[in-house]
Amino acid sequence: MIQGAYSYIDRQCFFDDKSKMTASSHQDDSTPPTPISAQASARFERQKQRILDAATVSLNQKGVWGMTLQEVAAALDLRTSSVTYYFKRRDQLAAAVFEDSLSRLAGIADRAGSEPTPRERVARYVELYFDQIASALRGQSRPFASLSEIRAMEQGARSTLIAQYQEIFRSVRAFFGPFDTNERKRLLTARAHILNEALFWSEIWLQRFAIGDFPNVRQRLLAVLDGGLVTPGKEWNTEPVHTDVVSEDDDHQAYLRVAVRLINDFGYKGASVERIAGELKRTKTSFYRDIDSKDELVAACSRDSYHRLAALQHMAHHRQTSAWGRIATTLSSALALQFRGEFPLLRSSALQAMPA
Repeated sequence: MIQGAYSYIDRQCFFDDKSKMTASSHQDDSTPPTPISAQASARFERQKQRILDAATVSLNQKGVWGMTLQEVAAALDLRTSSVTYYFKRRDQLAAAVFEDSLSRLAGIADRAGSEPTPRERVARYVELYFDQIASALRGQSRPFASLSEIRAMEQGARSTLIAQYQEIFRSVRAFFGPFDTNERKRLLTARAHILNEALFWSEIWLQRFAIGDFPNVRQRLLAVLDGGLVTPGKEWNTEPVHTDVVSEDDDHQAYLRVAVRLINDFGYKGASVERIAGELKRTKTSFYRDIDSKDELVAACSRDSYHRLAALQHMAHHRQTSAWGRIATTLSSALALQFRGEFPLLRSSALQAMPA
């Protein structure tokens, strides 16, 4: 899939034909475009799209901070200068990757929104999204970028991209109809979040299925979205359980707490040693006196999160007697832990750039 994501595109380089570039550059501005300049323009756009293809694959594998202009160029057998001709800096290229994915996602949402009923809108949205995944797996189009990586962008670009996503989100929320109260708005907002997150994660688990099975899988997913996971009559009626509170005096736990929060916010690459040490008001030197390496700290964060989630499951198992009660208690407890934000669980999507 990674190779196929851009193998179908014409690999002719914009910089290959210098004579045509020179001839075009000396044309008088008042003369109409010649076939040569039109050809060069088309070649320019093809090359730009090739770069976006390779950059999307790299960003999805390694995150915003793990993607480099040199690696993108190498994937296309180009010099780095050939990439910087189009995108001077990595952050510009990353922003272009996200803007492309957001534009395509907005188009899907707009098409689905034209259906007459909420169920038909959702069904069409899921169908179009699955079609896009299938097209990417066949190597016929580039995949969507991992939108969770937007959080790792610098503030200015991040705000712009988040605003674009919010417009798409409002379109998806409108699938479910209008709202006239805050309670109704919160309900439709939750539905839109669940729908989008289900689709974003589907790009991972759909790779386990044959593309020919996608229509059947899509119908099963729609059945879950429409009817839920449990039998009729069951209610969400549970109180979250809590694990032990972390002591502020425990240096190791303090490192874990700060590292988890920063990794969740900025990704593996973005959560630098300097940032982690700075949050704790310590020097980089003192960090390495306490921790062997950043990779070891991240691995410890992952182990700690699994242990805490296992503890929640264990407590829910002993507090509830039914399978649904245990699931509901575990979910509500994990959600409460994340929303408190003091020491959340580590997000698996934050580890894209971590070495294998």
